[in-house]
Amino acid sequence: MFADWAWQALLVTGICSVLLGITMAVWPDKTVTVAGTLCGLVLLATAGAQFVVAFGARIATPLRVMEFASGAAAVVLALWCFNSGQWVLLLALWIGMGWMTRGVVQAIVGAWSEEFDGAGRQEVVGLVTTAVGLVVAVGPFDSLTSLSVGVGLFVIALGASEIFTATRIERSAGAAVAA
Repeated sequence: MFADWAWQALLVTGICSVLLGITMAVWPDKTVTVAGTLCGLVLLATAGAQFVVAFGARIATPLRVMEFASGAAAVVLALWCFNSGQWVLLLALWIGMGWMTRGVVQAIVGAWSEEFDGAGRQEVVGLVTTAVGLVVAVGPFDSLTSLSVGVGLFVIALGASEIFTATRIERSAGAAVAA
């Protein structure tokens, strides 16, 4: 399903996501500017995972285009996070929009890629990502701490999912080479 290099890129993206999530969740006294930078980095990691799928997965061309467009949208949202100023609600909106887009595309790719072992799990992860993105986008985050902890914990979960997917891809590739 994936090119030989894709599992490594997804693994690095997952590790970076986990580290960013931990940083966001456990750093209580950061400024909104620092939080905006961290949120932007989170969205860049999300875009990285989507670009890996767009360029590294053996999926239909329309799905590649959707993954690429979703990654490009995440990059734009990341740039907006970097420039959100003192607006916690804007940060929540940008992150939520990025995750909703990623989740929808991930669910569609999972649904259309039935030959991929674990496609059903990808659909579920995509739907959960969409739901969490909606909650973050419209949620009542009145403080930077609540937004940071919520986003941080979910980024840890997303990163762990990417690490798990990368190890599954690597094991599948190793088993295919051995056979």
